[in-house]
Amino acid sequence: MKEFIKKCMVLLVIIPLIIGTVGYTFAGAMISDALYSSFALYFTNPISDAYNIYIEIARWTAPLVTATTILYVIKDAWKSINWRISVFNKRDSIAVYSDENCEISAEKNIRVIYPGEKFKSYIDNHIILFSDDKKSLQFYKEHLDERHKDKKVYIGIRDIESSFLQKDDNETKNQKNKNVYFFDINMAISRIFWKNVALWNDKDKKIPQDYNIIIYGDNNLTRSIIYTGLQLNLMSLKQNINYCIITENELLKLRYGEVRLMNNDNLIFCKKSDSNIWDIISNANLLIITEDIQAELLQTIIIKAEEADIHYYSPKETDFVSYISCERLKIFGRRTEIFTDDNIRKKKLIEKAEKLNGAYAKKYNSEDDWESLPEFLKASNISASDFGEVLMVLNNKMDEDEMANLEHIRWCRFHFLNYYKYGIPDNNKNKDDKKRIHKDLVDYNELSEEEKIKDKDGVRTILELYNKNNC
Repeated sequence: MKEFIKKCMVLLVIIPLIIGTVGYTFAGAMISDALYSSFALYFTNPISDAYNIYIEIARWTAPLVTATTILYVIKDAWKSINWRISVFNKRDSIAVYSDENCEISAEKNIRVIYPGEKFKSYIDNHIILFSDDKKSLQFYKEHLDERHKDKKVYIGIRDIESSFLQKDDNETKNQKNKNVYFFDINMAISRIFWKNVALWNDKDKKIPQDYNIIIYGDNNLTRSIIYTGLQLNLMSLKQNINYCIITENELLKLRYGEVRLMNNDNLIFCKKSDSNIWDIISNANLLIITEDIQAELLQTIIIKAEEADIHYYSPKETDFVSYISCERLKIFGRRTEIFTDDNIRKKKLIEKAEKLNGAYAKKYNSEDDWESLPEFLKASNISASDFGEVLMVLNNKMDEDEMANLEHIRWCRFHFLNYYKYGIPDNNKNKDDKKRIHKDLVDYNELSEEEKIKDKDGVRTILELYNKNNC
């Protein structure tokens, strides 16, 4: 939209020039003289006495364009000066770069500015939140040399999966991106969503038996909802949760259609045009809509899914769904909830994962520096720490062996969702990360006693962490 507006502005600037040139040409001037005379009108300095309706229009619109441009430049310069003054006496400042209206919720003592696509090197922290990953990463690359290495950069990602992320080796060697962090937007939305729904804490519903979850959408948020939900919604060894994905995105089915769930849960893919789609929707217990749909379709879903809680992804408060009256219709994914300083800079969503990694590192002598971990291992720790919320609820309901079994199922699902398969590595180790195979991706009862003990120890470590932090 901004690019379109810029193009329109350029057109408006040259219109007086075109009209004036036409007018002076009609008055008998040569084309070069007509262009020069028209250009002079921008500075209220006519050099020709020629007159017609075209010249008259250009005579008034050209100075208006000039005045508007000057005012725009002054406004832009004043805004920049004002930003510099406002951050001068602040201990902390943030610049948010975006092609959308993305406001960041932060404490009052933190100055937040929104310079659009204009990089401000004097700001302490930089948050990049463009509408697509390519643009965000390109913006970071273009302004890499303008940023002091001690100032931090946070890049919001929407499409690239966290397990596939890595920092540029050349930049790392030069210490250019030492303080660069990624913020997975869709994963943040999904994790907050499932924790708010908290099926494992719901005493009123018949969970975990014969529970039908419908996820409707073609986008990357659908993928994240599936990814996170499969790792969190583990409450019983006897549960039977049916995940039905209604989508036209063939890649979702290609990538997740053969994921082993390791229990009685089911993952089903349907197309929006399937003949039985409304039968499926009418049997839903929980229905999640991850994309914009027409009001008529939403209203039909509300009527047909009469027993279901319906959750609609709505990042903006101005979305039409806010005006629909239905107690079962709930909104999730508001930018005001997701785009906060706590989530992005202070990493509130992953602070437990960092602590869990520290606890593991102390026990097993592994890497304790969170920022030195590959993104895959970060994601693994996040998954394990999130599941701690479920284990805390289950702790008084089942014995340690059952919880270890559920933890193993979660661990297996994490690996399957990240495209690992069962396999025995050639190096006689447990796994081969290049081939994405692991020898322990089997049922819990097929594990060695040593591996079962590790699962139990992992459960204890997670519970200790949560108890220690009163979570």
